[in-house]
Amino acid sequence: MKPASLRRLKRNASLAVLTGGGLIAAYALAAADRRVERLSITSAYVALGLLAATLTIGPLSLLRGSSNPVSTHLRRDFGIWTAVLSTVHTVLGLQVHMGGNLSRYFVPSWPGGQIALDATAAFVATNYLGLIAILLLLVLLAISNDYALGRLGSRRWKSVQRWSYAIVVLVVAHGVVYQLLEGRGFPLVLLFGAMAATIVVAQFAGMARRLMDKGKA
Repeated sequence: MKPASLRRLKRNASLAVLTGGGLIAAYALAAADRRVERLSITSAYVALGLLAATLTIGPLSLLRGSSNPVSTHLRRDFGIWTAVLSTVHTVLGLQVHMGGNLSRYFVPSWPGGQIALDATAAFVATNYLGLIAILLLLVLLAISNDYALGRLGSRRWKSVQRWSYAIVVLVVAHGVVYQLLEGRGFPLVLLFGAMAATIVVAQFAGMARRLMDKGKA
């Protein structure tokens, strides 16, 4: 096995251990009576944590004065794990409400002209946000390889990869609504806020560093 392949294998093994530990910790925090709901919450928080890590790698490299190439295996691997956990969350989340009736996640019922209590406008809208986010994540997952990078070219590949910023907005909005609808406890709200803030702070810090570097050039 080539040294680069061996390093990547070791890194993904470490990511598997890290993800497993995160799942155990999040499961302990997730207060829910049904197992499927608890697993849905658990996978959601770990996926958000992986997304935060993915989008923090680049800014941290800039802040350390290191180069920040278009693509790195480290960032790609974190992104792949993010997409996988997000997909797991989507599958589990669609089993939590409405008795597994998928249409009611996206089409509100209107008895007597009023939206049903179990399918409010906010519930339906945030499910669409989540659906768009997972579809975009799957697109990014599909291009997270050297073949796609070579076929698209670095400029086109990067333009597609920048949809990750839209994913952050969609995911955070989706999460905020569910925090409110399901009345999450303070520890989970604090954890969600900390991860979302990490992404925002890291991105602004990286942007500021890029502007400073351009000013010096």
